Parts: sequence; C-alpha cells; structure tokens
Amino acid sequence: MNRRVSATILLALLVTVGAAVAWWRALPANHMSGNTNLGRLSGGTDRGRLNLVVVTLDTTRADRLGAYGSPRAAGTPTFDRLAREGVLFEQAMTSAPLTLPAHATMFTGQFPPAHGLRDNGGFFLPPEATTLAEHLQHAGFKTGAFVGAFVLDSKWGLDQGFDRYADDFNVSTARGGSLASVQRRADEVVDLALPWLEQVQQDRFFAWLHFYDAHTPYAPPEPFATQYSGRPYDGEVAFADAQLGRVVEFLERRGLLDRTVIAVLADHGESLGEHGEGTHGFFVYESALRAPFVIRAPFEHTRARRVADLVRTADLAPTVLALLGVDPLATAVSGTSLLPLMTGDRPELNLDAYAEAMYPLHHYGWSSLRALRAGRFKLIDAPRPELYDLEQDPGETHDLFDSRRALGERMQAQLRALDQRMAAAGPSVTAPTSVDPEVRERLAALGYVGSFVANTATSTDKRADPKDKIHLFNLMTSARERAKEAPEGAFNYVVSLLEQVVREDPDVIDAWFSLGNEHFKQERFKDAIGYFKRALALKPDYDLALINMAHSYRRLGDDDAALAGYEHYLRVDPKNAWVHYQIGEICLDRGDVACAERRFTTALEIDAKVAPARNALGALAFRRGDVATAERYIRAALEDRADVRVAHFNLGLIAEAREDLAEARREYERELELHDDAYRAAFNLGRLHQREGRHTEAISLFGRALAINPRLAEAHFYLAKAQLDSGLPMEAMASARKGLEIDRRSSVAAMGLFVIADVHMRQGDIAGAERALEQGRALELALETAARRPPN
Repeated sequence: MNRRVSATILLALLVTVGAAVAWWRALPANHMSGNTNLGRLSGGTDRGRLNLVVVTLDTTRADRLGAYGSPRAAGTPTFDRLAREGVLFEQAMTSAPLTLPAHATMFTGQFPPAHGLRDNGGFFLPPEATTLAEHLQHAGFKTGAFVGAFVLDSKWGLDQGFDRYADDFNVSTARGGSLASVQRRADEVVDLALPWLEQVQQDRFFAWLHFYDAHTPYAPPEPFATQYSGRPYDGEVAFADAQLGRVVEFLERRGLLDRTVIAVLADHGESLGEHGEGTHGFFVYESALRAPFVIRAPFEHTRARRVADLVRTADLAPTVLALLGVDPLATAVSGTSLLPLMTGDRPELNLDAYAEAMYPLHHYGWSSLRALRAGRFKLIDAPRPELYDLEQDPGETHDLFDSRRALGERMQAQLRALDQRMAAAGPSVTAPTSVDPEVRERLAALGYVGSFVANTATSTDKRADPKDKIHLFNLMTSARERAKEAPEGAFNYVVSLLEQVVREDPDVIDAWFSLGNEHFKQERFKDAIGYFKRALALKPDYDLALINMAHSYRRLGDDDAALAGYEHYLRVDPKNAWVHYQIGEICLDRGDVACAERRFTTALEIDAKVAPARNALGALAFRRGDVATAERYIRAALEDRADVRVAHFNLGLIAEAREDLAEARREYERELELHDDAYRAAFNLGRLHQREGRHTEAISLFGRALAINPRLAEAHFYLAKAQLDSGLPMEAMASARKGLEIDRRSSVAAMGLFVIADVHMRQGDIAGAERALEQGRALELALETAARRPPN
C-alpha cells in the first residue's frame, strides 16, 4: 500500500475516532455520590438544578397503599406510580408514633433522644439543631412548608430554615367545631403550595407538604366518602393520594418532574384496633411504626427498584442531600444515605432502627416504651419486655422474650445504651417545657397534650405497663372523640366513660380534668371545680386544671377566687404570658384600667405573640381616643393570629368612630364568621341595620345576640325599638320590659321606657304613656348628671 493511500486511511480513522470521542463526551455523564454510581439524569438535566419535594402522609399505614400489595389497600394511583418510577422501601421504620417527634427525626436525621422532641407539644426543637430546610436554604434553595395540623405549628421549631411556613390555621374553615383551627385538609394544603411553587419554579427549591387527613376523625370528602363507605380511613388515604396527584401533575406540566427529587413517606401508621389500640401514639408495634416510603429521583440507576432491607425515616435527610449533590449535614446524625440500596450497589446496609412512645408516661404516668429493630428481630423495652421475629411473625402476636431470653436481654442492653448515648448528646432540656394553656387546649382537642407527669425520671420497671392500661387509654380516646364529634347530647355518655377510668385508676389526672371540662361545657361550674380540684390533688402545678378552675370561678361571678387561681399558677410559672393576660381581663372587668394595661403589657413582654393581649391594648387605646394607636395594635394582633377574638369587632368600632359604616359592617360580619358566639358583634351589626332603616335584619341580629346572651339588656331595648318601627307593638312592649327587668340602670334603659310610652299611646292609655315618658326623662337626666359629675 503506497504512502498516500496509507495516509488517507489514517486520516479517515483519526476523523472517525475524533467523532466518536466527541460523541462520547456529548453523552450525559454518570453522576456519582461517593462511590455510588447514580447513572445519568433524565433529559440531560443539570444535577446542580435539581429541586426537592417532600410530602409527608400523616397517620398512613403502608398496607393501605397499593404499591405494598395488600388486598386491603385503598386506591392510591399516584403513590403507586412514584413507586414504579422510583425506589420503594418495603421496610421503613419511624422513630415515634407521634407527628411532631417523627417529623423532627425526618428533617434532622436524629432520633428523639438526640433532637429532644419527645412528644407533641411541650417540647421545642432547639435553635442549635440543623434542619434539612436550613441546610438547603444555605445552599441557595428557596424553601417553603405547607402543613396540615397545628401540631406542626412553627412555635415548636420545625420552621427553622423555611422562607415560607404556612401554619396560619383558620377556625372558620377547618373542621371539628370550636377548636377546628388545629387542622386543614390536603386540598387546602395543595392550594397554598402550588402558587408558591409557581413563584419559585425558576429557582432551586425545596417544598414540604404535610397531609393530615388520615388522622382521626376519619371523614373523607366526596366522592371518597361514598366510594369508601364503611372504610372511612381508606377514603382519607385515597383523598390524600389524589392531592398528591395534583402536585405531581403540576410538576409534570411545568417540565419540573425530571428536575425534582420527590420523597413521599408517612410520619407513622395507625393501629386500627391491632393490639387493642384504636389509633396511635400509645404502642410501638409495627402497625404504627412501619411507614410507607418512596423516593422518585430522575437518575438512571434509581428507577423501578424495591428495597427489602430495613431503613429508617431518619435516613431521609442524608439521602436526599446525597441525591441533590449537596454536602451532608454538619451536625451529628443517626440517619445514613440510602443511595447504595437505591442503585442496587448493595443489597443491605444492616441498619438498626430505634423508636419510642413517651405518650403513656407524659399523659398518664405509666411506663414509656422503646423499641429496637435489628434485622428480623424487634425488642420492645417495657416493664414486661417483648421480643418478636418479624419475618416469621409480622403481626407481632408471638412474644419470644422468655424463649429467647439471651437475645432479648442483649438487645435490651443495646437499646438502653443507645438511648443513653443519644440523650447525652442531645439538648440539655429534655423535660416538657411550659406551653401556654390556649395552645395546650388546641392540642388536647387532637388528643395530644395531657397532663405531663411531674417526675419522668422514675424507672420504667416501677411504672404500670401500657399493655395493662390500653383499655383505659381507649376509654379516654372514645370519650374525647365523642365529645368532639357530638357535643350536644353526649354529656352523659362521655361522663360515664371518664368515670369508669377513674374508678379503675384514680391516678389518671387527665380523666379528672376531662370530667371538669365536660361539666364546665354544661355550665355546671361548681361540679367542674370539684373535678379540677381532684386533678390538682394529683398534680398541684397542672396548668390547665388551675386555669380552667379559675375560669369556672369567673363564670360563677367569683372573680376573687378566679384571681387567686391565676395568681397561684403564677407562683408555679411566673413567665406564663397567657395567665398574665387573663388577670388583665379581670382587672378590666373591675374597671382597673391601669392594672389591665400593666398585665397585658407584661404578657407581651414575655411572649410577643399573645395576640389577645395586643388586641386588648388596642381596645384600651381606643377608649382613650387614640384611634391610630388602637388600630395599629389590633391589626398587629391579627397578623400574629388571624382568628383572635374581638379584634374584628374592635376594628368595627374604629370604623364606626370614623363614620365608615360600610367598613364597620364588614368587620362585624367578619367577627361573626370567625366566632359565631360573638353576641356584641351581632348586636352592633343590628344597630347599623336599624340605623339604615333595615328593621327586619336588625330584629334578626338582635335576636341572635340575645340567643347567645339573654342578659344583654341593651339588645332587648334596641330590639324593642326595631319591633316598634316594624309595627309589632306588643312584641316591642315585652322586649322593653325584659330589658328593664335585667338592668334598669343601663345607659339606654330610657329607650325602653320611651318604647313603652309609645305603645301605651297607641293603645289610647294616655296616663300609662305619661308615666313611662316621665320615668324615661328622669332616667335620662340622672344619667346625664352622673356623666357630668367629676370622678372621685
């Protein structure tokens, strides 16, 4: 072959090789995380632009999701799709069967003894803890959280690192009665999240959505209520999945699906009667600890896999950070990256899983429970410890502790040592922290916050085993749910359940307290005080009992006893802002404005978010004629809490003072929307209608005010005038006389006498008309004279 031909062939080969090299270099690169090969990204996505969406499904059992293969599964097409397209973890274990500590574990990578949140309410994530949101925020992510329950309110500390934390619950729209502000449905959560995602879609973002629907009470909306008739829990799970579908569809439509890591997991499950537990929080069996967990990531090697090895919800944060290519958390964590399992590089990581239930201890004084799972075996540390082989006995029906005592005792020792190590490394304050009573009451409506026993250091072995007390726990749960779902006519049934509890165990503080509450709701205040005293005999510093007993004394008109109760509590906790506020209200009722202002100011100095105190200071400023300051205080109160009582009423008064009657009407109407027992708002709204000649509407509103407070003399007088103007003289006469019976010294009592005079005149009773007219003029003169008299 001549040299020219050889050169031509060589040149052609070089061109071919060069083209091949260029083609190879143009291929999307494999992505590595440590030694784990994730493969290529879908659609040539830049790993440095990947986003994160985490959806937590509260109280959701794995076996109710189709991807887990149970014949009892609800319809969950969206979760099942993510499982097909991503990695499904078949054996994921949560750290606690309660919402707040379980979420803290997910977002810190630490177990409860280390992060310090041991129960719902009363524990706060310390500022020094580093959350997933904080870490991603520092890495340049936009961060937004949209939660479905008050138990995840920002006050507990999980808002750390979020640019937006949507936890402003509205009592006028949420379900569950007067304390319904504690939750919102999944569709409302998604409605809040999607506009935020729309705003940040050009940035790198982390969104957390929390769906609370599968929590009791099970009441799915239509069409799920009909489709799952007789299976309301499954209906709630299916509804939550449909809302998850809206999020996935949004990402898909915006071209974000293959630029986003999606993690969907439960905080815990639900017992649904297994082991005798109706709901969750009390035991640490698999029905409440096994959590559904799926991650869909747009990497080539993290597609369509099922992982049988044990993982923990504590592994969420390290895993998603590794997928996003972001440095791991700087703080010590117990969680680990699951990428070797997700890519198939390793079939197992041999992880141990820890879980705890502090609810029996904190709420009833019984033993806490801790669990350790290692491989196929699970140890539950209790006064009578339990050991299960989950491969052979997934339902935990055959306790092996006595027959495998050596293994059981070895795992028990391992568990206790682990607990001590984590607690030693955790925050210095691990005992329950004081929470203002209003917040405690809201959480109590969910069955979360109880009486927190005084001494949590007593040995587990010396406390009652929760296994022996589950029937009492269920009685308490049934009483709470019945009282919440059917407040009318449920009194005798609820009381019978609570009385059964105290007959069997007179030391259950919350049963005595709940008996007091039920009697308080029925306005049996003397009986309520007796029950609150029984609770206080067991726990003298029980804040809710002290304060509700003081409320009872107030309703009986004994402000001295109420004040003594509040002052007693302040000796226990002098920094309780809510109690200072309550004392301020008593001062205000007594006409001691200086005392009231001092107490409201103290409350805000202790806690700037006590919105009712800020609103009260606004009301005092309005009394002084300082309208601008009043409005500033009241609007600030509404920014702190959108449903603060009397705030919109006060804004209505301000609008009336400015002669802006349309605005005043809107504010009074808003007060009534938020609080249907706001009788003064109904009364003032009636006055406005009457002033504008709409007597029918005025009569209706005065009637509404009187249905709530029949002793409101002013409403009787104004009702009488409206009835008279509507051609109802006899009704007007009766209303005026009723008002005079209640309060003849009222500033508008003369109006009632003038109405009576008018009716007599129409009847031709001139003498009666003159008597009533003379009495009305005398009363008017007396009031004018008193108003001109200088104060002492």
